[in-house]
Amino acid sequence: MAGVNKILKSGQIVFKAGDAADGMYIVRKGELVVYLEQSGKEVVLAKVSEGGMIGEMALFDRQPRSASVKAGTDCEVTLVTLDDFSKLMKQIPKWFVGLMSALSGRLRSTNDRLKQIETNNAGAGASTGQPAAAPPAKSGAAVSPFQPVLRMLNVLELLWHRDGSKDGKEWCLDRKVASGALTQLFGESQARVNSLLDLLTQEQVITTKLDQYKNQILVLANRGALRQFTDFAMNFTNANPGLTAIPAKNMEILRVLHKLGSKAPYDQYTCTYEEILEEAKALGLIPQDWDGAIKVMGNYGDAIKLVKTTSKSGFGLRIVKADFVGLMKDLQAFNRISQSGLLNV
Repeated sequence: MAGVNKILKSGQIVFKAGDAADGMYIVRKGELVVYLEQSGKEVVLAKVSEGGMIGEMALFDRQPRSASVKAGTDCEVTLVTLDDFSKLMKQIPKWFVGLMSALSGRLRSTNDRLKQIETNNAGAGASTGQPAAAPPAKSGAAVSPFQPVLRMLNVLELLWHRDGSKDGKEWCLDRKVASGALTQLFGESQARVNSLLDLLTQEQVITTKLDQYKNQILVLANRGALRQFTDFAMNFTNANPGLTAIPAKNMEILRVLHKLGSKAPYDQYTCTYEEILEEAKALGLIPQDWDGAIKVMGNYGDAIKLVKTTSKSGFGLRIVKADFVGLMKDLQAFNRISQSGLLNV
């Protein structure tokens, strides 16, 4: 492939986030650093050494740079321009170009999610170009303890698209590949990464099997399962800042709502505060100070909505049955993460 060789000094900027794309860079010698600037600080996303590539997404979607890159050491790189690549594309089937464009879109989406996490937790309030699930954290807010887990969840899904393979209806990923990539990218300990993978398996967000060589393989029977939980965890932590576990009182309320839902004939039903208390007592619970807990649950996602009612209290919860089961599963996994020690950095 044609290209132009360049020599870079340590610290020299290759391109900045937002710059127009000029092509792809192949690292011949040295190391490039991929980073984002948040509140005047650099957040390192990756380091690319000899043999690696930077900026390849732009070859397919021609979008502005989604992150900044500089030389971490003295480097020699080869720039493959957009024009060079366009000439090469004429020799490649259109379906392959379409596939790579789709993959580059997934990579940009994941990168935008990572930027949203960094922005919200840094309290910068900067726009990521994606609709926010909740207002960004206020300036000076503490870094969310869920930040490392959210980053790993987002990149784990990307690894499935990059390194995974299809086996029948299942999407498979070698556990060693996933574990090694997360450990290297984020500097996490092997124990923490394995704890997260074990927990996701126990909560059936993912499953596992052994290949013919007895290596453990991570499996997504439903490709949307991991994305669903990741989206939930991101939206939930944004909507409930400071909450690192679902209080026992709220879990009791959820179980009461589930019981009431089993009696409801429709997919959507509304439970007044009085009906919730009555059912709780019938189940042998002691519903003390549940009014405040119930009102907070309006931040638990689309499956539960705080609504006004004509009852004495004037409020209740509207439940969507189709989404409620998934919410309960996600909340349980969320609590398991909180209790597992994964948040203790």
